[in-house]
Amino acid sequence: MLNLDEILSQKLQEIKQKNRYRTRLILNENIVNFSSNDYLSLKDNPITKQKLIHNIDKLSLGSGASVLVSGYHLIQKELEKFISKFKQTEDCIVVGSGYMANIGLIQAISDEEDIIFSDELNHASIIDGIRISKAKKVIYKHCDVEDLEEKLKKYHTKGKKIIITDGVFSMEGDIAPLDKIIEISKKYDAVVIVDDAHATGIIGEEGRGSLNYFNLIPDSNIIQMGTLSKAVGSYGAFICGSRILIDYLVNTMRSVIFTTGLSPVQNFISLENFKILAKEDFRRKEVLEKSKYLANSLKNKGIDVRFFGTPIISLIVGKEENAIKLRDRLLEKGFFVQAIRPPTVPEGTSRLRITINYNHSYEDIERLCEAIDELMRLLQKSRLSF
Repeated sequence: MLNLDEILSQKLQEIKQKNRYRTRLILNENIVNFSSNDYLSLKDNPITKQKLIHNIDKLSLGSGASVLVSGYHLIQKELEKFISKFKQTEDCIVVGSGYMANIGLIQAISDEEDIIFSDELNHASIIDGIRISKAKKVIYKHCDVEDLEEKLKKYHTKGKKIIITDGVFSMEGDIAPLDKIIEISKKYDAVVIVDDAHATGIIGEEGRGSLNYFNLIPDSNIIQMGTLSKAVGSYGAFICGSRILIDYLVNTMRSVIFTTGLSPVQNFISLENFKILAKEDFRRKEVLEKSKYLANSLKNKGIDVRFFGTPIISLIVGKEENAIKLRDRLLEKGFFVQAIRPPTVPEGTSRLRITINYNHSYEDIERLCEAIDELMRLLQKSRLSF
């Protein structure tokens, strides 16, 4: 007789044996969090909280339905208009999450005659979106434009060629060479989708993102996706492009049609936070300065970290168990830096993923660097234990 708990318990045991078991953690107020994607420290900003208090009687707590039934409210339209202008595109659609945006977009615009060329380190939502689409998948080497071009030459189709890349890669923190990718896309008549989840609010003039970072102007063959849950400090996601694209997505995107729209309260928070992001560019500049300071501090201590000028800094330690040991010992010292392990990152590249936000003080950063230095020395001497 089937015993589901027994089957799942065995699978959980296998996960634990590989040091890949995960638990949810509620941080106490005394812990300094160096693992949040709230780069600009907007998720708790008092200005939006006060505006929400003053406007709460005018806002529904829920949207009530899919946006194609009766769940499309004026505040979502205002948010979409603001984002579209910020991203310098004709139109925009706001959806429930970054995951829903990517799987819905990829499925909607591709079919069995299309080929999707995807960077090997793209986010899981892109990978899953390609899997459920009917398109052929071709993986190119990470940020390798020569490999991308070779594959664009090699594979032929009667349909579309679609190139998909993160703008800023979530685990590495490096920036995709979009200037070269878009140049190649025009040569081979391909559509480009840029996942700007970790780039929006962080790179480019006033944080406009990856295209702006390379002084590129959006056109109808470039689609920008981004989230409202990172630098914006809220929840949800958006897709920006031509008016025809957005009209098409409204009519075909399953993760828009078959799900309830975001609540007006959530969209209000996103809009107010986004306005702060656009107006207070000093937040972005300070975050980048602090990120550089942290990376240099660790390098000066002889600790090799990956830093590409964004708030995401990776300390590769290799084995899963070592990443867990470092995380747990840092937590004891008052710092939370999450251990990132496979399948999130490739085998043998388990790491501490350090992220900087606007509210971190230079004292916080220096204390973290000193703690990491101490623990890395112990780890090298094999004296760090659970």
